[in-house]
Amino acid sequence: MFGMSKLKAGSFVFVVKRDDTSNYIVIGRIVSEVDKVYRIRGTFIRPIGLIERIRAGRAQGKPIDALNNPDPNNCVFFIIDTLDTGNFDEEVDPRIDKITPINENRYFVLDGWIKESMPELFSNYFNSASADEKSEARSILINRMNSLMSQELKEHVYAVARSSQIL
Repeated sequence: MFGMSKLKAGSFVFVVKRDDTSNYIVIGRIVSEVDKVYRIRGTFIRPIGLIERIRAGRAQGKPIDALNNPDPNNCVFFIIDTLDTGNFDEEVDPRIDKITPINENRYFVLDGWIKESMPELFSNYFNSASADEKSEARSILINRMNSLMSQELKEHVYAVARSSQIL
């Protein structure tokens, strides 16, 4: 499998797992490997907002593709809506789950996105019931974006906000 030689203890990875509902992702670091099964420690991300939008018929095209075949390049469709996240510390078998090596910057941008509560802020904007609510959610989002310390994260969030027509 392509990229497997890059998988070793200390490597950052993007993992696609499957549960009863859909695919979900894990971002983390390989802490050990035994017989080509990797112990990953990081964060799981379940896109509950995206799943609900798809079920309600409010999402189509690229978001559905991202849910069906998530990768580090399309995962933005996962992370601009309500998420279920938590700690992950389990073994992952690449014969069952898809493991993609990612660089440290990509890991820290995705991790920062979660830790800075960006999914909730974007979700609040997109799910606003009135123009006043949308304006307030936009203002809160912009204030949070302006306060981000990581330049890479800030650039990523601004790019997503621009492409989402928030800015």
